[in-house]
Amino acid sequence: MALEFEKITFLKIYTGEDVMLDDRPLYKAIIDEARRLQLAGGTVIKGIEGYATKLRGVGRAINYFVSGNANYPIIIEIVDTREKLEAFLPYLEKNVTNGLVILEDSEYLVTDYTRKRKAERAAIEAQQNQQ
Repeated sequence: MALEFEKITFLKIYTGEDVMLDDRPLYKAIIDEARRLQLAGGTVIKGIEGYATKLRGVGRAINYFVSGNANYPIIIEIVDTREKLEAFLPYLEKNVTNGLVILEDSEYLVTDYTRKRKAERAAIEAQQNQQ
């Protein structure tokens, strides 16, 4: 049996743990908005170390000295179709004031699990379109 692949797009946002949007961490705001828009899936990854061309957020040394907490790098990965992720970009353009946003096309291996999830998602979308 030949392996089957389908297209998928990754949206990656690189930022810092201390970067805020209003009164909450930026990564939480982004994941909450992606969930509200019913994007396929999202993950927040906390790095153990990283650097950028300029200091992120409120400042690593001051933050660590005062609180004992380091400002760890954060990567937010969201997957869906390119079309759905492009519709999410205006939100990110407005709110990611300290970070880097990347769109990356890829492919995923189709498995029984992904077939089932795709069918469930299509059924939910069809039901919402009828309302």
